[in-house]
Amino acid sequence: MANPLRILVVDDDPGMRDGMAMSLKRAGFVTEQAKSGEDALRMTRPGAFDAVVTDLRMMGMDGLQLTARLKALDPGMPVLLVTAFGSLDTAREAMRLGAFDYLSKPFSPDELVNAVRKAIQSDAHLKAEEPGDAPVILTQDPVLAETLALARRAADSRATLLIQAQSGTGPELLAKLIHAASPRRKGAFVAINCAAIPENLLESELFGYEKGAFTGATSAKPGRFELAEGGTLVLDEIGELPLALQGKLLRALQERTVDRLGGNRPIQVDVRMIALTNRDLATEVREGRFREDLYYRLNVIPLRLPPLRERTADLVLLAAHFAERYARENDRGTPKLSPSFLAALDRHPWPGNIRELENAVQRCVVLNHGNTLTEKDLRWLLDAGQMEGLPEDPPEPVVESTPITQAMPIPPVPPSGVVIADPKHPLQDVALGTLVALPLGLSLPELERFWLLSTLAALEGNRTHCAQKLDIALRTVRNKINEYRVQNFEIPASGHGRDNGE
Repeated sequence: MANPLRILVVDDDPGMRDGMAMSLKRAGFVTEQAKSGEDALRMTRPGAFDAVVTDLRMMGMDGLQLTARLKALDPGMPVLLVTAFGSLDTAREAMRLGAFDYLSKPFSPDELVNAVRKAIQSDAHLKAEEPGDAPVILTQDPVLAETLALARRAADSRATLLIQAQSGTGPELLAKLIHAASPRRKGAFVAINCAAIPENLLESELFGYEKGAFTGATSAKPGRFELAEGGTLVLDEIGELPLALQGKLLRALQERTVDRLGGNRPIQVDVRMIALTNRDLATEVREGRFREDLYYRLNVIPLRLPPLRERTADLVLLAAHFAERYARENDRGTPKLSPSFLAALDRHPWPGNIRELENAVQRCVVLNHGNTLTEKDLRWLLDAGQMEGLPEDPPEPVVESTPITQAMPIPPVPPSGVVIADPKHPLQDVALGTLVALPLGLSLPELERFWLLSTLAALEGNRTHCAQKLDIALRTVRNKINEYRVQNFEIPASGHGRDNGE
């Protein structure tokens, strides 16, 4: 007879902890309880438990911190988070840290048991997340949305991509997303900055060298091309590549081989290249600083990331995102953004783009002593000569987040709205991630509701396909739809009664 499955239940609320443990015991699991994250770590060793169920908000070590520690200790053990609070960032961070799933309170004993069984039975928890898992790009800008959709279509190909973008706009993030959405996602993602490595070392870094190739070469070393075998190689600041190396790079791209320094035979490589530049390479070609043949070889699929000054619709979205992130990292409440603060953001040209905005919001969150950010929090930009004059605005009412109404419609995909470039989303075939109209400030239950209904809408109301896409039971989809009808949420009209593939 097989040994019973062992579950660790972690919660600093004894009533909630006992209730979850009792539900799991009745389902045949053996349970142990921990009253804190610290206690859970003391009780855990590799293979000790088949799954861990932990609350998100606890005194001391919270559920996210515990998840990270547990996954480092035992990468194969599934962790489920339960919470009555949360946001898109919280859910995304939980998944990034390796949590298998999360449950929103209140939930029934059956929902808890089914979630634990699904976690244990699924192959997903056996696949440890790679370090530096693909980040998420948020935008409401239609130009950037089109770029993301184009990148998603190009991700499946072997074509070389050239991303032209100013510093601070996130070109390497886009390259990571393309890699994560491509058939090469299980291969290595290798990046090298051509401007950061001295010219006399760059060739050996790219192509490698054999033992004795030069003084100090006491052993052979593979280059970045070989390290990226089967994956993606990103050449950042490609415009800084010396002319002497441009011909060797062109040969590597055309022949799919590299020649190590001191080597006597070419080495076959299978690499997808993405080149990044903040220069106008067409101008560099005309002025003789970049090879024309290499330019055309790289510029198979050109992508352009607009600077932040051309994405003003994203200022509020990104500022709110960074405010929440850094408030959480510094154990503070998320500050509200006043109208004067938002107006000041709109007046600044943001030459450093998103990186500058992120740093500015982080500084404001750390130095602000209240619960609202105003234009005064940005006066250091004016003092540094970086911002046009800020008026002394009178006190203004604080901008509250848009309430979630009981009749919130779920639009078809892809609509206008926030673009979430996330290759793990179940509708990843729609764009580089998914185009969804996502209101800010969603709780986890509201987020669950939004994901299910937007998936249902994208699949023309087919409940069976929706259950398969989201990897949940068909009965769960039916129950949720009935629940949302009671709450007067708009259900895709084309999906009534469609439980099969007809």
